[in-house]
Amino acid sequence: MKRRLHLLFALALLAGLQSVRAQYYTWGSDPANLRWSTVRTPDVRIIYPDTVSDLAARTLFYIRTVRPDIGYGFRHGPMRIPFVMHPENFRSNGLVMFLPKRVEFLTAPAIEGYSMPWCKQLVAHEYRHAVQYNNLNRGFIRALSYVLGQQGSTIGLLCMPIWAMEGDAVMSETAMSSFGRGLQPSFSLAYRAMDNIGRDRRNLDRWFCGSYRSHVPDQYELGYQICSYSYARFGENIWDKVAWYSARNPYVFFTTSVALKKYYRTSVSDLFRGTFNELHDFWAALPKVEDTAAPLCELPEKNYTTYRWPQALPGGRVLALKEDFDRPARLVELDPSTGRERTIARVGSVSTRPALDGGRVWWTEYRRSKLFEQRVNSQLCYMDLAEGRPRSVAGERRALYPASAGDGLGWVEYNYDGSYAVVVRQADGTRQRFAAPDRAEIHGLAWDDTTVAWYVIVTDDSGMWLGRIDSEGVHPITEGAYITLSNLRAGGGKLYYGSIASGKDEVHCYDLLARREYRVTASQYGSFDPAPAENKVLVTTYDRLGSRPAVQALADSALIPVVPARLPVDLVNPPRERWPVVNLDTVRFTAADSLRQAGEFRTKRYRKAPNLVNVHSWMPVAFDPFSAVEEHVIDANIGVTLMSQNLLSNTEAFASYGWNRREGSVFRLGARYSGLGVRFALDAAYGGNQVLYSPFKMTGQPKSLLEVDTNTGFLKLPERFSPDKYYSVGLSASLPLYFQCGYHTRQFTVSAHWNYSNGMVAKLDRIEWKNHNITNLEYIGFYEGLHKLSFGAAFSDQVQRAHRDFAPRWGYTVSANYSFNPSDRHFSNLVSTYAQVYLPGFARHHSVKVAVNYQTSIGGYKFPSGYAPLSYLSTRLIPRGFSSGDILSNNYLAASLDYQLPVWYPEGGIGAVLYFKRIRLNIGGDYARFRDYLPGPHASDGRMVPRRIWSVGGDVIFDVNVFRQPASATSTVKLSFYRPSSGGLWFTAAMGLPF
Repeated sequence: MKRRLHLLFALALLAGLQSVRAQYYTWGSDPANLRWSTVRTPDVRIIYPDTVSDLAARTLFYIRTVRPDIGYGFRHGPMRIPFVMHPENFRSNGLVMFLPKRVEFLTAPAIEGYSMPWCKQLVAHEYRHAVQYNNLNRGFIRALSYVLGQQGSTIGLLCMPIWAMEGDAVMSETAMSSFGRGLQPSFSLAYRAMDNIGRDRRNLDRWFCGSYRSHVPDQYELGYQICSYSYARFGENIWDKVAWYSARNPYVFFTTSVALKKYYRTSVSDLFRGTFNELHDFWAALPKVEDTAAPLCELPEKNYTTYRWPQALPGGRVLALKEDFDRPARLVELDPSTGRERTIARVGSVSTRPALDGGRVWWTEYRRSKLFEQRVNSQLCYMDLAEGRPRSVAGERRALYPASAGDGLGWVEYNYDGSYAVVVRQADGTRQRFAAPDRAEIHGLAWDDTTVAWYVIVTDDSGMWLGRIDSEGVHPITEGAYITLSNLRAGGGKLYYGSIASGKDEVHCYDLLARREYRVTASQYGSFDPAPAENKVLVTTYDRLGSRPAVQALADSALIPVVPARLPVDLVNPPRERWPVVNLDTVRFTAADSLRQAGEFRTKRYRKAPNLVNVHSWMPVAFDPFSAVEEHVIDANIGVTLMSQNLLSNTEAFASYGWNRREGSVFRLGARYSGLGVRFALDAAYGGNQVLYSPFKMTGQPKSLLEVDTNTGFLKLPERFSPDKYYSVGLSASLPLYFQCGYHTRQFTVSAHWNYSNGMVAKLDRIEWKNHNITNLEYIGFYEGLHKLSFGAAFSDQVQRAHRDFAPRWGYTVSANYSFNPSDRHFSNLVSTYAQVYLPGFARHHSVKVAVNYQTSIGGYKFPSGYAPLSYLSTRLIPRGFSSGDILSNNYLAASLDYQLPVWYPEGGIGAVLYFKRIRLNIGGDYARFRDYLPGPHASDGRMVPRRIWSVGGDVIFDVNVFRQPASATSTVKLSFYRPSSGGLWFTAAMGLPF
């Protein structure tokens, strides 16, 4: 029965990958010093820190404004759902989740947004997901949710593909703006540069699931194109009927395919091919344009490469940020005359573009705080080119768009309340601050040496515009328009930036003296990242292989005047009917709106402590969700599990009751709290018989003394002991400190753990020896209660991975732990150490992993042979094919060596069901030696002897996607075959889920 439950549960996890990701995903905790408030309306609830009270009020106003239209095309509107706002994370994002259901907003505006304020984009996109979820939570799914809580509702998420959900949400975001995300030329850029993929007769799953061989646009871009095409083809939102049918018939496999065939006589493959055949024909009919910028290098055919932000160095050389599928981001120096390229330094996750200041380059990187996952800053960094060593500027962790002013440095500073300011640091160390207009975003900064002024790109309710900074603040020099601007630079009395005014991404310039705008480049697909340099401008141009640096001459005859307009030319998008919904660009949140809303909906304090427990669902099976997520251990029994997670995502818990034939009834409880940076955990269990910690733990002991339990390795209690139910309780605290520093991510963790169980422990001080034997074993007695106190420390350092890497090229982990029984000196203490190193293999993406572990018992009661009968055990590194019952912690030394390599990128499989993305091979070997206890005819005749065990074999690892899940949901299936030194062939199968 238990094996069947394991199988069924594993299949449910694999089939319900999207549900599982939503269920057990912990978003991470915010800084502990935030004070939270909440506003509740009949339809939504917003939970937010006091620092963003104005932003929360605006968000609520936009939610209420779009509510009548957000469900357009669906028969049911949005569900009632709370919105949780996280203000201190620069990695702008938003998502809607179940278990518990909530909308998560990262409120810091996106670095590379378009001409609509960030909070409006989030509302138009994420609130649409609340509509989809409400339409999927119907019929059979709704009935299931009454039984299982939100756990049942998540099954409905399997009834609509992720790419369709995201594509439909992008359509909503696009329809509720003047020229939104789906219409941006960059949104279709990759598809425009490809051949007609609609006529690709191979397995289409590659376009849904991603690739390690070539660039594949994500589910947002794919989903929007298919959803937009299907709406134009059928004249309605086809996902309404798909959701209606699927929610009522989830037991039908492939509900999307069945519903599409039933109502529209089509299929996903038909929609895919129709979409891209139409797009190809439309794009092929556009006028052919050759790139006017001359490329400075070639791109490799089989390694998608991205150059960004090229800038001129002395001697005609070019500095750029480069990244490809084989290697992570790095700053490179390119010599166009020879084609040679030199890596200057590897960098971290760059947030805003580098800027040169003489022989020094400045940029910003995303850096997570040491304690809190939801505090991700933008760190100001610099590097002297002659030295090639990146450094961080202390205290500047909210910086964006650094720019040099010759005798000073400026950057944009984002404040967590949503406001911006420009900070200028002079050479003498003095600073000036210029505040941005209220409720405006700054998306670029540059210094012009001719007009001796700072300039910015600003986004507000009027769109995007260029502004000039003086002592009185920021003043517009162009009118706001719903035309996306980007990558501002300046020099010689001109501003250079990217613009989509012509219908493509092109480089523009604005003459500050003549007050005229010109287009500088003409491109087949697009030109980006301008940087002026002596009668020319360096740019990047795009094609199917990626983006490369290029140079554009600045002859006056090449400049094309631009007529100011409120909207760009809609050039690369086929004609589509616009949804009749509200345009958020026309919506303004005024002071009167703020007063009226505050009077209608009362703000209350959101107390953390009363809201720690939030039981959202249960499952009709007993298991440990913490182990399922983190260790991929699925130990399911007949029973029930209750699950809880609070809305701030800093507390999660479960309680379960299960039954199995060996232990009978077992109750378990687990809880974790991370709201203070220090992570606290509680675990408790009740059920099964007490464990006997006896003088003999080896299965080879004489059974004439006491019978040995082969499951635990300890002696069984005699019947006359009438064992009680076993119970245990444990408390732990750990302090994980993250040190993100460019190319390296380091982590240092200290931890402490205490556990108590009611096990029966032998009173070893009562043992009597005579004639080399124990004469009173059955009468020494036992006391109840075992304490275990452990302390540990670990440090790791890993470098960033490239797209094709499955392990870090370089990295190491070291840890040490000490465990002892504070209440019994006869219990031996355990000292264990562990080290693991990642090294590069013989070819690119080959990985060598070497691990070493040493553990030993110290002190405690020992037999004449030196055997410690009561001791703890670490199972950190046991040769594959063996178990903890095969070893003793007496001078235990173990090592393992693994060599892993990719062997095939099949990119095929069972269409729409199982997609094999990559196959890897791992060849491994393990070795361990320790001092084992060899019993003799008498107890004192036993002796400690050296023992060696080993195993050799390998693993075949499949990187797979099921049911056309996106690249972010790639899972692994591992088949292991090892030959241990004793016993037969050892085989296991394991599954790794992407969370």
